[in-house]
Amino acid sequence: MLPDENPIDLQESESSLKLFPRSPVQLAVWQDIFLVHHRQPAWEMPENHLAQHVLSINIGADRKIERVIDGRFQQEQFLSGNVAIYPAEVNYSLRWEKESEFLLLGIDPGWLSQIAIELFIPETVELMPLLSVHDPLIQNLALTLKAELDSPQIGGKLLVESIGQTLAIHLLRNYSSHRTQELPTYHGLPKYKLQQAINYIHEFLDRELSLSDLATVVQMSPFHFAHLFKESTGLAPHQFVIRCRVERAKELLLQGSLSIADIAAEVGFANQSHLTRHFKRIVGLTPREVLQKENVDRKNVQNLAKT
Repeated sequence: MLPDENPIDLQESESSLKLFPRSPVQLAVWQDIFLVHHRQPAWEMPENHLAQHVLSINIGADRKIERVIDGRFQQEQFLSGNVAIYPAEVNYSLRWEKESEFLLLGIDPGWLSQIAIELFIPETVELMPLLSVHDPLIQNLALTLKAELDSPQIGGKLLVESIGQTLAIHLLRNYSSHRTQELPTYHGLPKYKLQQAINYIHEFLDRELSLSDLATVVQMSPFHFAHLFKESTGLAPHQFVIRCRVERAKELLLQGSLSIADIAAEVGFANQSHLTRHFKRIVGLTPREVLQKENVDRKNVQNLAKT
């Protein structure tokens, strides 16, 4: 660590100007993680150290990057889609020679350490600094967060929390000082706790549910709840909530008393198009197509009754 400087907190937009010549294109801060979208010219970044663990995902063209980290020089092609890892409190400087577009995905070190404790990792966890690694999972998680930043939807809080949990486990398994340690196996929630969680989801489908809300209902940490719930249901909590919303929407649709737009609001979707997109993906038909099919089936039954 540099003795006379505080670590740079990239959750603060103005802090980016200590490292880059331009302000971020976008910045979103959630609980325990954040995402910053940058477009920067060729640049030589001064030596610094960061308050959070930061993953850099190249979403632009391939480029050569030079890095000095803790006094060690590294040079590599930073390919489009690749990921670089910058652990918190580690000194580094960077240099690149052309316009660059990238995402910075930050993780709170204290939160990652807490998850490590819940995984029964007894010692302090350190992330490994890497200059360029091909990791489709991290790339997809970052792009999913960017899509949520571009167009926030209901259920976004639950989705972001689930992404954070997945990212933390992935980093501990693959890029930490304990990456070779076997992580514990989960066997699902007790049946009564699973039912408590499901009852809560059904009762508050129209609300913005969070992982913390669901974990509190069954008196567990969000981390353990998310993994035990998926073990029990085969779905991550945010996926299960979306499926429940679609199933309830289908019931209301067939009752015929509400418009599709009203049904979307009733079951917790942001709007009609959001409902239609998930409905089509899960049911295989749009809400209108389901109504049309139901009307055809009803007429066929009526015609048979007359013969």
